[in-house]
Amino acid sequence: MFEKSSSVCFTTLATEKLLRENRSFGIRDRAPESHLRLKLTLFKQPLNDWGKFDRLETKTCRPISDGQRITISDKAIIFAFLIDGLEEPVGRFRYFDINPRNRSAEFGYTINPKSRNQGLGTKMLITAIDYLLTTTELNKLYCQTAAFNIASVKLLDKLGFHRDGILREHHELDGKLWDDYIYSILRSEWKTSKFFNN
Repeated sequence: MFEKSSSVCFTTLATEKLLRENRSFGIRDRAPESHLRLKLTLFKQPLNDWGKFDRLETKTCRPISDGQRITISDKAIIFAFLIDGLEEPVGRFRYFDINPRNRSAEFGYTINPKSRNQGLGTKMLITAIDYLLTTTELNKLYCQTAAFNIASVKLLDKLGFHRDGILREHHELDGKLWDDYIYSILRSEWKTSKFFNN
């Protein structure tokens, strides 16, 4: 392995072999007569001075204090949903990755297998989302679900969540790679939805 330096260097075994042998790469662009030579080397000088040209706020969406990035809270807040007469919760809603600067949080939820297909997921999500977007400063809630989780996809669509993006072939299940969907809802969208304060 290479000696550690103050700058971050991502290498693979193949890259390290090339570095040891002091080879260079050749990259051709669309014009066959032009040829760009790139030499792969370890750069030992820190790049800290590059940052002085940009505000930290332009380089990260994470919270900042005294000119430094702050680690987002790793705590998770969990709501359990109970029905009178049942000791076991029928569902659980968890929100985490709370970012006070962006006023956003990620969430996840699960329904007790014994309580599925009864509409409880809809009631649970409406209750939890309504509570968070009316009693906290959060502006956005977002989540990620796999394309094979049809019930979850239908539920998020029904509640007016926006599909922000797709992580392609991101979720392995039984040897197959599935897409993951990223969904979000904003406070302004929730407040104009038919589920607000429902």
